[in-house]
Amino acid sequence: METTRHKTVIFFVTLAVTAFFTNFCWESLHGLLYKAHPGMPASAYVPMMLTMAAMDSLGITGLYFFTAFVAHRWFWELGLLNSLCFFLSGIVSACAVEYVSIFVLHLWQYAPSMPVLFGIGLIPLFQLSLTGLLSVFVARKVAGEE
Repeated sequence: METTRHKTVIFFVTLAVTAFFTNFCWESLHGLLYKAHPGMPASAYVPMMLTMAAMDSLGITGLYFFTAFVAHRWFWELGLLNSLCFFLSGIVSACAVEYVSIFVLHLWQYAPSMPVLFGIGLIPLFQLSLTGLLSVFVARKVAGEE
């Protein structure tokens, strides 16, 4: 029982930490594809990236729980169906966030260098899905689930 609890704690801590750091890197790099970001001072840019990475980490944890609910397994396998569920729910979530942030709340604008599909940036569209699956993979390895 204690071993299972320990593995669960290790898994979710690793998932959150890995998601945070991979998304901090992703956010920092693709931030150059937004109009206001390249000219921002580091004193404003870094805290914004830290906040976005924390929100992405929470989002990835939520996507993990959603996939666990669909899979009827707390620790779901990284098979085709579960990975596809996670990936597609990540794209739907990212699409919703980007749409509301751009077209409803006007929180940010893309630079001309951002590739877009129907007005939504392709790079942020795939972010949660890709960094999330990587984070799940790392967390499973660290917790000894694979």
